[in-house]
Amino acid sequence: MALRQINMIPLNILTKTALKRHLWFWVKGGIGIFFLFVVFYLVQNNWFAKQKKIHYSDVSTVVQISEKIDQTQETAEKIKVKMQDLSLKSGILATMTNRQFYYDILAVLSDAFNDSTWIDHLSIQRGKVNETDISTVWVEGFSLSHNTLGNFLESLSGIHRVQNVVLDSAKKNEQTLSGLNLSSAIRFKLTCSILKAESK
Repeated sequence: MALRQINMIPLNILTKTALKRHLWFWVKGGIGIFFLFVVFYLVQNNWFAKQKKIHYSDVSTVVQISEKIDQTQETAEKIKVKMQDLSLKSGILATMTNRQFYYDILAVLSDAFNDSTWIDHLSIQRGKVNETDISTVWVEGFSLSHNTLGNFLESLSGIHRVQNVVLDSAKKNEQTLSGLNLSSAIRFKLTCSILKAESK
């Protein structure tokens, strides 16, 4: 004889229970899906907010850099105007006094210098010799070796406007300059005369 399970609960109660379970399953599923959409929305919203903040930060940085560039250009223009005014005044003064430009004298010296020789002190006395404008220049400086000093003297003597180059002293340095150790450098002193450039 076969045995089978007999359910004594009325059918309507079983139907209602199954319906409640079915509805509760779909309610929980709906809540879970809604919660996932909320989390997704919040994550996306947060990501877009960060991107927007980065974008505005980049724009602000570009604006600040542009303002700095504009300020630098304005300052450069002001300096250029000042230099032109100074050059004009220097030229007028030199024309009135018929004397050499100081920057012209320095330009002549700079043509002779090499990377291993530099000036520490410079004195200029302008004057005339036989109606010729000529400046006497006293130079003190350093050179890394006797060879580089010799190259400087050779270059200086080779400039046609430079005359009477005399090396007064050249000895090994025993001092420090602006915190630099120059104990192996050669300290030198020289004098020379520089003729005024011919008028064009």
